[in-house]
Amino acid sequence: MTPECFLSLAKNNPSSAEKKIITFAFSLIGRYEKGEIAAGTVHNCVKCVRLLLEMNDIFLNWKKISRILPKVRRYALDRIPTIEEIHEIVEAADIREKALTLVFVSSGIREGAIEQLKVGDYTQIKVEGEKTAAGRLVVYSGDPEKYTTFISPEACHALDKYLDFRREHGEEITKSSPVFRDKFDPIKGLYGHGKTNSKQVIIPMTSHAIRQYYNRLLFTIGIRNERKRRHDFSVHGFRKFFKTKAEIGGMKPINVETLMGHSTAISDSYYRPTENDLLDDYLKIVDHLTIRTESTFKAEVEKVRERGSMNEDAIVTLSDQVMKLMIEVQELKKQR
Repeated sequence: MTPECFLSLAKNNPSSAEKKIITFAFSLIGRYEKGEIAAGTVHNCVKCVRLLLEMNDIFLNWKKISRILPKVRRYALDRIPTIEEIHEIVEAADIREKALTLVFVSSGIREGAIEQLKVGDYTQIKVEGEKTAAGRLVVYSGDPEKYTTFISPEACHALDKYLDFRREHGEEITKSSPVFRDKFDPIKGLYGHGKTNSKQVIIPMTSHAIRQYYNRLLFTIGIRNERKRRHDFSVHGFRKFFKTKAEIGGMKPINVETLMGHSTAISDSYYRPTENDLLDDYLKIVDHLTIRTESTFKAEVEKVRERGSMNEDAIVTLSDQVMKLMIEVQELKKQR
């Protein structure tokens, strides 16, 4: 039926419309019982029909209809990725997704917020004049939901490297440039199907592109072995990783919620930590959010050699850690 036909039926014969809605709901419930869709999907589909009717001033007995709908679980039965899995993801990722992954796990930012993130929303917080303590991200800048969070020095290093890569290939990076953009051919200077100049047309990376990339990557490296509707963890698992590690590390739970952009109920009106308060609490747990990839170790070794700020024994120790990590990565690859 077209929406117009259904609205006419509901207005002239409400009981018949209710029966059709119940039949529709039972067809969804059958798919839910087979595991094809979640209980929440059944509710959402029925809500669409209810909204259509109510916006046209047609009111049915929704209490009766809602009684047949399955109970919705309040949380997903997924898990957070392990450190070893994040190691594999980062090592297999390209320069853009390496930075993206480290930003996800060290800030807890939503995948949907990436598209709005501008270069001007990102600044580094330095201590002692030169050392990067953390990165500062202003999320949803210009919106009522605007909030501030932080990323680890490791994520700053990867993000700076990605932005430098874009500059080196002719893109003019300004404060209004997207932090993460679409894929482009660094040799031909083209993006997508090669029809448009990537220097002139800059398209922010979308939520869909993020999900598609990780879906392919996780299958490629063997973390996922079969195609199904719901997996052990998704991109949203990085956000859950941040919350779990931050609270285990000893950060105040209310500060964790604040850095994730969550509402803290009545505390929204009364709890007013300064940005420095949040930063001090974040710096206490930044090691728990640091993946310390092979490339990070190498970068640290190079910095140490350049500055001469560590003795030779410390350099050897750090180099040994790099070798150990490389061996572990190779062992994991053999097991796969």
